[in-house]
Amino acid sequence: MVEPTPGQAPGDQPVPAPAPPVTATDGVADGARDGAASNGAAPTFQPLLNVNGRAGGPALPPEWPRPLDPSPFEIEDEAQTSEAGPGADLWYVDPADDPANWGPPLPPPAPPSRSVWEVLWPWGVRGVVETVEVLALALLMFLFVRSIGQNFVVDGGSMEPTFHNGEMLIVNKLVYRSLDLPWVSGSGAWHPFGQPEAGDVVVFRFPQDPRRDFIKRVIAVPGQTVEVRGGTVYIDGKARSEPYLERPPAYEYGPVTVPAGQYFVLGDNRNNSYDSHSWGMLGESFMIGRAEVRYWPLERAGRIEHEPPTATPQAGVLRFP
Repeated sequence: MVEPTPGQAPGDQPVPAPAPPVTATDGVADGARDGAASNGAAPTFQPLLNVNGRAGGPALPPEWPRPLDPSPFEIEDEAQTSEAGPGADLWYVDPADDPANWGPPLPPPAPPSRSVWEVLWPWGVRGVVETVEVLALALLMFLFVRSIGQNFVVDGGSMEPTFHNGEMLIVNKLVYRSLDLPWVSGSGAWHPFGQPEAGDVVVFRFPQDPRRDFIKRVIAVPGQTVEVRGGTVYIDGKARSEPYLERPPAYEYGPVTVPAGQYFVLGDNRNNSYDSHSWGMLGESFMIGRAEVRYWPLERAGRIEHEPPTATPQAGVLRFP
């Protein structure tokens, strides 16, 4: 039986007491309230956040959500930014941040099978092409350089004191090169870089054995008359100055006129040289080139000076002070 409250007439229906205000927001499970009430404790309510950062919606971990900059996205209708209206914050949840979505680590990929050719040459067909190109370019450069210059080693003492045994020289092979252009020269062979001159130190193939290379000095050119007598070399009846000699020649030769296309050559070590006074004239076709540079030994390295011929009426060997 319900007792009437003070001021209430008997027979009136009792007025139920107002329920306490609920502080929880929508979306709180009824089981949470019922469980708290069954334990005798005052029910507590945890407000939940939705994707807009407001109450209601699915529960998210405390470290979620993360703010997302809406600037990269073009939203035509500003009212579509959120249900709460314009100006609401946007939030993005990365599923990879949820440990529940993590799986076991993937096994490493199996190495691809390779053939024997790929094992021996891992660079492939492109590597073969590039290697062939480099080798071809190196060969062309080598042939080009060899057509212009070549290194030689002095063997013997026939050119002492100018050159000693074992010295290394670079010979200019282009300087005496001739071209068969009769319409240019009018006489057949054209020498764009010049011809051998008296005093030039030349390297040539030995006429009696072209497999051997000799180095000598040009003494007389085609059309000149050469004679050796009394320790002096005469060119067209005039004594030739040779300051590079240590001892004068101890033999007699000539007089002989040098034929066209041939040259008279002698070694600077006149008494210990196998040269034109022994085996005759040197044909132009046997010429290899002119010695230009001595690069070994280092203390004697430098450009080779070719002594110009100087005629003098005095007999004997002249030396410059």
